[in-house]
Amino acid sequence: MQEKKQPFWREILTISVPLIFSMTSVVLMQFVDALFLSWFSADAIAAVVPAGMASYFLISPFQGTAGFTSTLVAHYVGASRPHRAASAAWQGLYLSLISGSIVFALGFTAGPLFNWVNHSEGIKILEMRYFEITCWGALPTIASAAISGFFTGQGKTRSVMVVQLLGFAVNAVLDYLLIFGKSGFPRWGIDGAAVATVAAQLFITVVLFLLFFFSGKTKTVVWSDRAFDPELFKRLMRFGIPNGLRLGFEMLAWTVFVLFIGRIGDVELAATNIAFRINGFAFFPIIGLGQAMGILVGQAQGRRDPASAEKLTYAGFFMAEIWMILLSAIFLLFPETIYGFFRSDNPLSQFEMISSTGIIIMRFVALYSLLDACNIIFVTSLQSAGDTRWTMLTSLIANSLFLSVLAVADKLEMGLWVQWSAATAFVMMIALTWWFRFRSGKWKQIRVIESGEMYD
Repeated sequence: MQEKKQPFWREILTISVPLIFSMTSVVLMQFVDALFLSWFSADAIAAVVPAGMASYFLISPFQGTAGFTSTLVAHYVGASRPHRAASAAWQGLYLSLISGSIVFALGFTAGPLFNWVNHSEGIKILEMRYFEITCWGALPTIASAAISGFFTGQGKTRSVMVVQLLGFAVNAVLDYLLIFGKSGFPRWGIDGAAVATVAAQLFITVVLFLLFFFSGKTKTVVWSDRAFDPELFKRLMRFGIPNGLRLGFEMLAWTVFVLFIGRIGDVELAATNIAFRINGFAFFPIIGLGQAMGILVGQAQGRRDPASAEKLTYAGFFMAEIWMILLSAIFLLFPETIYGFFRSDNPLSQFEMISSTGIIIMRFVALYSLLDACNIIFVTSLQSAGDTRWTMLTSLIANSLFLSVLAVADKLEMGLWVQWSAATAFVMMIALTWWFRFRSGKWKQIRVIESGEMYD
């Protein structure tokens, strides 16, 4: 029995390393956006995170639903029915067309939304423009989640990694050209960052679709499975919608958190936004590892082997925790150096205020990062096992409590440190909640695909 330990670690690393690099490319996109915009203007860096989080709040439920194709594919692979993978991906694409149209329409709500938030006038205008552009370009983001699931669910993660890294390169180049107006391109500032993000995501989606379409021996294999499958589509919605809503609840809470920080002051908002971009280097790689765990858990559940799913999850958690402890130490020991990367041509006094505020914020980030690995790994395993309804309801309750605390702190003008203390306590509380649920073992009895289909 002890000989199985080594294959577990090798299996995790084989699938997770490409996904970790893929998610690292996402955080690098965000980091480059923030870095260039901090050099462009203080208002731009203050506006990009709340606007980006607000647009992603609208996108995330649909992306989480469409991206559940990965779990469906993993279960079919585990059940020795890999030929159903293409059909599952097509259902996700059909959902993406509907979802992208809805988010496009919601992009026109920028005015009422940010007028209600009531940040300073200069920041509000920038927020509205970034929000509109990213909402109008939401379709590729949602569609890429559906197509990625076709590859990741089968454990074919290298293709996704290569495409994501190429997308990062496209984004970085377009950021430089469109934010600063280099090489004859217009100087668009935050608008340029939004256009670069949408263009890079469109590039990723097109390349992934071409790989998907020509996968297998011939394109006919994928094309013949393109039909709308009502039963499979319902299954995607049944398990995917709770997954998407859970993600949406989380994004709502964190978007409101950032918006409330912006009502405290521009310096506090800029410092918080930079902290979130830095924090991405801790949790985005773990999201990649979590995706790998989800694939392996889904495949194990597909072949009705919950014992392996449990062992794989704990092995992945220990790997993730090592990374989080390392990053927490860096955040705690070198905050001045980290914020120094964001120094710009803005008045020195303004940067010093942002930096001094950010140094304290990084202590909160370092603290909650210690349990964020627990948060990401265990909820991903629960979702991949099909425990989506319970996690959705729990997320709704927990995030509602979090929002209530934030609203009270905002109403009573308790300030930055109370808001960040509430955020830190929330992350640690919800992480332990997912762990206790996983330990209960109730997820082991859930079947994502019908038992009759598993053995036909």
